[in-house]
Amino acid sequence: MNFVSHALLLTACISFSSHAGIIYTIEAPGIQDSQISGPSYTESFDSLSTSQLNNGYQNAFGEYTVDKGQAKVVNFGVFGGAHGEGKYLFIPNRSAVELSFNQAVGYFGFWWSAGDKGNQLSISTQSEQLSFNTEQILDAAVLDPAHYGSPTSVKGNKREPYGYVNLFAESEADKITAIRFYGRNFETDNHTVSIQREAITGRSLAPATVPEPKTWWLIGLGLVLLLLSQRRPKRTV
Repeated sequence: MNFVSHALLLTACISFSSHAGIIYTIEAPGIQDSQISGPSYTESFDSLSTSQLNNGYQNAFGEYTVDKGQAKVVNFGVFGGAHGEGKYLFIPNRSAVELSFNQAVGYFGFWWSAGDKGNQLSISTQSEQLSFNTEQILDAAVLDPAHYGSPTSVKGNKREPYGYVNLFAESEADKITAIRFYGRNFETDNHTVSIQREAITGRSLAPATVPEPKTWWLIGLGLVLLLLSQRRPKRTV
């Protein structure tokens, strides 16, 4: 293998290994709870008040913190509240909520209601920082017509999708340590976690990762090596 081939192989290997393995899926229409079979814990927000959330809220698997704006817990309605009951987490424009886990989790799922392409997640794993925009769900051809409109007892809003979204860690290094919810009018409920990695359920989306700056630096190194290899002096006979 010549020097050019080595440089290309190095670049490819570095680029691949620098991406965390999170598999994103969405459940079939009407499903509003996690479908994993392993031991898990679910936060329904039903026992919270707005003041509790603003002051930080600790539950069995982690801590919720409002780190920007006026996120709040509100009563169910056409835009949120799994099964048309209880309460849900509402993150309006220019607001953000950080969920830091007590220990890294192999799975995280959430009910995504009145879906908006401006809803975004920033995901911290044990190896990398990633971002996920729910617009990718709208673009992934995984939604059925039945996903549109509230499937709960509070009917309506046929213009926006509703579905249960899953994040699965592919390895121990990819386990999730924190998630930040932000963007435009993010309604969410039934947050479910499992410490262990779980069998995949739902319809898979294409991976949606934004690599750390180190990834681009390493790819750049491979390109530099490639350019240097092309400038080797010719041998004389």
